[in-house]
Amino acid sequence: MKVNLIITHPGSAHFDEVTAVSLLLAVHDETAFRIERREPTQAELDNPEVWVIDIGNRHEQEKRNFDHHQNLDCPAAFVLVAEYLGLLETLSVMPWWHFKDSVDRFGPGKSSEKFHAGDDLVNQNPVESWLTARFASEPKASLPLLKTFGAYIIEGARMTKRQIDFWKNSSRLVIAGVPAMIGKTRESAGLEEFRRLDENPPDIVISLDRRSKGWRLFRYDGTPVDFSLISDRPEIAFAHKSGFMAITKERIGINDLIALVSKAVIGS
Repeated sequence: MKVNLIITHPGSAHFDEVTAVSLLLAVHDETAFRIERREPTQAELDNPEVWVIDIGNRHEQEKRNFDHHQNLDCPAAFVLVAEYLGLLETLSVMPWWHFKDSVDRFGPGKSSEKFHAGDDLVNQNPVESWLTARFASEPKASLPLLKTFGAYIIEGARMTKRQIDFWKNSSRLVIAGVPAMIGKTRESAGLEEFRRLDENPPDIVISLDRRSKGWRLFRYDGTPVDFSLISDRPEIAFAHKSGFMAITKERIGINDLIALVSKAVIGS
C-alpha cells in the first residue's frame, strides 16, 4: 500500500493544523499516512503527492500546499483543507468555525472582542490543550485519534446542517404578537445556528419533547414570555420556575397549543 506523507510545522502544535490533519485523515479513511513535523523541502512543496499543512508560505491546492501565513486575509489551514475536501459549506455552519479561524489569524484577544466570546481565560480549553500537546509529542501515535476527531467533526456538522435546513422549512407563526416557530423534531441541534443566520429569528420555539409524548415550549431571553404563568394549567406537565420552558402532558392540537402558549405571553 502506498503511504502518503503529511508535513506540518515543528514546535508547539495548534488547533489549526491538528484540525486540518484530522479532516484529511477522516475523509481519506482508506489511505495510509505518515506525518512529519518539520520544514518542507522545495521538492516537497512542488510535489502534489505530499501534503504540506500550515507551513511553507504557499496556498496551492493543486500541489496540496495549505499554508496561510503569507497572507493575513487567507483563512486558517483547517479552513483551506476543508474547502479542498469539499466540506467548507457543511463545516462552516458550526458555531466555533469562524471564531477559531479568527483566533489562529488574529489572536484570541481581538477574536474574543469581535465575537463577544469573553476573555482568553474563558476560551482556554483543556481538551484542546491536551490533544495539541499529544500531537506535538507523539505525532505518529496520534493519527488514529485525529482520524476519529475528524470524523466526529464532519458528522456533527452534517447533522447540524440537516437540522438548520429542517428549521428553515418549519412552520412560522405569530402568537400574541410574538414570533414563533413549530418543528416536529426532538432534536435541538442546529437551532442556535439557525437563529444566528436567520434575518427574523423566532422568540418562541415549539418542538417535540425528548423524554415524553408532549410538546416542549421554549422562549429566548429578552422575550416577553413566561411559561411559569401557565404552570397550573391541566395541559402542562412541567414548567420551569424561571419561565424559559415548559412541557405539555400530551401532544395537543395546534390550535389548542397556540391558545395555551398565548397565555404565557406577558400582557396578552
